[in-house]
Amino acid sequence: MLNLSKPITRCSYGRYHMKKASKYSIYRNRPFAVVVAVFLLFSIVSCKNNTNEKPQAQTNNSIITSIDNVEQLNKILEISNERLLIFEFYADWCPPCKELAPILEKIAKEKSATVAIYKIDIDRHRELSNSFRVTGIPHVAFVKNKENVFSLTGLYPKTMYLKVIEQYTKPAES
Repeated sequence: MLNLSKPITRCSYGRYHMKKASKYSIYRNRPFAVVVAVFLLFSIVSCKNNTNEKPQAQTNNSIITSIDNVEQLNKILEISNERLLIFEFYADWCPPCKELAPILEKIAKEKSATVAIYKIDIDRHRELSNSFRVTGIPHVAFVKNKENVFSLTGLYPKTMYLKVIEQYTKPAES
């Protein structure tokens, strides 16, 4: 039986013989090369784009509206009157921001009569984040009567956001 783990070479006088595998021979490391090739093949196949994940800014069926410029922000502030506005400052690459998005979606559905929630991408709209003095994300600003009445930086439980909303949406006591 022919051993194929060693290459066959032709010597100077015309005879064929098996060459001794050297320390760096590819034939000697064939099992390792096969394992590496299979690993690379599976890693490439498994890295295909997951179409189930959508970036936060591209959700069109969202109750939360994206703000794209200063003029849009000013228009929202002008027509808000006594309504509590919530501005979420986020980035697509931020994991806590991705965790906060569904929390704010639920709050927007539950409290749609009393609050309006908007989101601002800090990477695209740096001037808006600077105007609210955002130092970290996620940053949630609560605005009433064109004034920033409360801010939260970081990820908090849903109950914390609801307490702040309740505090600033209470009817004025007479």
